[in-house]
Amino acid sequence: MPPKEIAIQGTHDMALEHVQSLFSPSKDVVILDFGAGQGALSLRLHDLGYTVKACDYFPDDFQVENIECRKSGDDLKIPYDDDSFDLVIAVELVEHIDGHLTFFKEVQRTLRKGGKFLLTTPNILSLKSRILFLFTGYFYSFNSLNPDVHDPVSQHLAPFTLDRYRFILQRAGLKLIRIHTDKLQSSSKFLLFLYPLIKLVSRMKFGENPRVTEQNSLTMLLGRKIILVSEKNTPTTEKI
Repeated sequence: MPPKEIAIQGTHDMALEHVQSLFSPSKDVVILDFGAGQGALSLRLHDLGYTVKACDYFPDDFQVENIECRKSGDDLKIPYDDDSFDLVIAVELVEHIDGHLTFFKEVQRTLRKGGKFLLTTPNILSLKSRILFLFTGYFYSFNSLNPDVHDPVSQHLAPFTLDRYRFILQRAGLKLIRIHTDKLQSSSKFLLFLYPLIKLVSRMKFGENPRVTEQNSLTMLLGRKIILVSEKNTPTTEKI
């Protein structure tokens, strides 16, 4: 039985498109699939012709025999050597973890010079998500947290904005170079009449700030997921 895709249908297709836009399939391109689950995405990457390594908190669940899957620890350390990978991917993972700076520094450490990091996560900045937060106090794809549940797969812990991701990535030595979404939400399109008001209030509050403009762009207001691609850089020494 093939490994199961543990994500919304189409998520892996979308991730593969972005991977191939970054690196043409080749055995010389070494990819780490972090949070690999049963190995569905790892297998597809391997079948395309990439060299693939995997890592997961539950490596015994990994079902692809010809790909190595090592166990990630509670500290989010990546159990591979420095400068090991051309690309690290984390598909629908970062919303499940606590300790993003540690993890992103580990990604930076294991990437080769010029290496890329691709992550996908639910977009809490969509108009749908903003309305949900207004009326419920919870963002799209995030529910009330149960402190008695310790399985990191079971809950979404980290509702981060684009601005927050850029901030932590930069501190870890990863420069954000691409921002995409997987699809436009119909419910957010319905709320698009709010766009002029959002632009006005944002300008009144923050002025002509490019980061604020990007945070309130149509991509962020309408997208279901965000896909962020960053590149290995030199980490800053500033504290968060």
